[in-house]
Amino acid sequence: MSYSTGEIAALCGVSVRTVQFYDKEGLLKPQSRSEGGRRLYGEDGLKTLQLICLYKQLGLNLAEIKSVLSDEENCRKILLRVLEEREKTLTEEIREKLSCRDSVRTVRRELAEGGAFSPKSFFDIRTIMKGKQKQRATYALMLVVGFLVDAAIAASAVVWGVTGLWVPFAVCAPCAVAAVIGTVAIAYKNLACVCTDCGGKFRPSVKEFLFSAHTPRTRRCVCKHCGSKNFHAVSYSD
Repeated sequence: MSYSTGEIAALCGVSVRTVQFYDKEGLLKPQSRSEGGRRLYGEDGLKTLQLICLYKQLGLNLAEIKSVLSDEENCRKILLRVLEEREKTLTEEIREKLSCRDSVRTVRRELAEGGAFSPKSFFDIRTIMKGKQKQRATYALMLVVGFLVDAAIAASAVVWGVTGLWVPFAVCAPCAVAAVIGTVAIAYKNLACVCTDCGGKFRPSVKEFLFSAHTPRTRRCVCKHCGSKNFHAVSYSD
């Protein structure tokens, strides 16, 4: 049986644009095309889209889903490993949220009693909020700098190619390198890892930070506390 883009999207509860995006990214391949050139998906395509939707619900990102789907022989092992790391990350996030909840409850109680905050409660709330703000600001900075660097390099390269003027590119290139180096240095200072084995927070080595395998939420490095070499959760530095 064959399904159009709209039909397969409806069967999996996603939008047509989502199906088109997965197709563009190479995750979902049409079985054939109709006489009018419309993409048609078979049962294998339906199964693949169902798996993609399931993996997204489990919290896997696009790179992880690609990794799982690309290796049919070892997909079970890869998925189990990815889910194990995801479980560890969620466990750490839950632990942080529970700690934040306990601090909020303490502050509410102390406010209701009309007294001043205890030093510990005041410190806990401020530390949690500042840390999360620092992490979000760091990610935002990396995104903005990356976009501006790409735009500047692309524009100056186009000017060079069209007009033969190489000066803008010669100026942009070193500035772009300096901006990237500065952003990476800020990210290294502001971000840390939380060990998925012992729960300790640590900063990876510069080499690990720059070159180790990573996802937006995890990074493969060696824990400074217990020596565990694993994918550890990315957090904020203290």
